Amino acid sequence: MKPSTIFISAISYVSLASSAAIANPDDSLNALEKRSCFKTGASYGAEKAAANKAALTACSGALTGTYSKRETRVKCYPIGNNKVVMLTIGLTGKNAPSSRTIYSQECFDGLSKEIECSKGGDTTYGNWRYRADPNEGSC
Repeated sequence: MKPSTIFISAISYVSLASSAAIANPDDSLNALEKRSCFKTGASYGAEKAAANKAALTACSGALTGTYSKRETRVKCYPIGNNKVVMLTIGLTGKNAPSSRTIYSQECFDGLSKEIECSKGGDTTYGNWRYRADPNEGSC
């Protein structure tokens, strides 16, 4: 076999293997995470620390506890400079059981990741959907 034939065969094999590996871009998220930082809307600005404090408060009571499948809870907190943050947790993920309890640390870990996005975000991890959305105005 000529060297050029071997080279072309190798290129064809690599190309075929690469195509098979990325057949569905959504597979790269392992169906456990669908992350989205908001691209429009209000931003936290200097109030990001206040938004994290609101998440700590919400995760110390209102948003923790036992959820039924498809249950969602929303809590609004003023964060300063005529801004509020709407915090949402729901047992709405693809892998959600009929009921599950969320505790403070898991609640805060999920919400704080959404607060890292400058305009808030919305992510589903397996069981839980987390959303943090800054807005102008009052609750």
